[in-house]
Amino acid sequence: MKEEDKSKRGNMQSLKRWVTSLGILCVMLAATNIWVVTAYVPDKKDGISENAVQQYPLLNPARELYEKNDLIINVQPLRDYLNKTYEADSNVSIYFEYLPTGASIAISKDAEFWPASLLKIPVAMAVAKKIEKGVWRWDNKLVLMAADKDDTFGSLYKEPTGSIFTIEELVKRSLADSDNTANVILLRNLEVKEVTDVYDHIGLSDFLSSDGKISAKRYSVILRSLYNSSYLSEENSQKLISFLTHTPFTEYLAHALPEQVVFAHKIGIDNIKNVYLDSGIVYTHNRPYLLTAMVQSEDEQMAQDIFQGISEKVYTYVSNYREE
Repeated sequence: MKEEDKSKRGNMQSLKRWVTSLGILCVMLAATNIWVVTAYVPDKKDGISENAVQQYPLLNPARELYEKNDLIINVQPLRDYLNKTYEADSNVSIYFEYLPTGASIAISKDAEFWPASLLKIPVAMAVAKKIEKGVWRWDNKLVLMAADKDDTFGSLYKEPTGSIFTIEELVKRSLADSDNTANVILLRNLEVKEVTDVYDHIGLSDFLSSDGKISAKRYSVILRSLYNSSYLSEENSQKLISFLTHTPFTEYLAHALPEQVVFAHKIGIDNIKNVYLDSGIVYTHNRPYLLTAMVQSEDEQMAQDIFQGISEKVYTYVSNYREE
């Protein structure tokens, strides 16, 4: 009888252990199911959901990244205003592109201007590509030579001949400060084919062999290439754009923008040719757009007024736009 009782107690303990194990397993499975459900709930803020791609394979998956109210496609009122105000003036060229949808406006699209310091961006892109190929590093150093010094823009020319600077510092000063000397040092250490490769990639293969002039629309592909990271890696595209957000020049398109709005841009000035240029990306909240304006004028103040008028109108339209 005692042996039978021991056997029953043993069976009961085994049953309890089995029930306990089963309970733990059920809890684990339940937890796993909860994780599966929550982990794969599409979240527009976190990026493009797999469900959006699978359910609508023929649609642009990037639409998931923007609220519908921010997908501006009707730019006709803005186009009408810019046409009415500037199209008759061949000394003004404008290109606007709303980056989330690609809606664009080109005013005097065939008018071409000397690009001046706007060409520093392709040079910086050539440098970044050389770094990506492993030929250079950002912390490599280059030497300032007497022939590099250019006092037109920037302050690097004041440094003693033989001074040494990192490639990153030279690129930053070339883009942010529009330093001509920094740009010359970089160009001197690049091969021609490394620069032409940039133009070939962005569809401007004939640019360097032409008279050197360019329209606002054609130049804008350079900024779009950086924004889309189509030529450089994401890391280097971000780096160059970041440098462009720290430029101190606010007399042109930047003047009409609220202080809190990030504007990555490059200006160009040629006082001999009376050319003034500004091109960049305005990071309005959820509504980024690209804007390039080129003005030929013997009166710099008049040119500044034109830039500010264009920028104010475009910013107001984009930031206040509501679908009717």
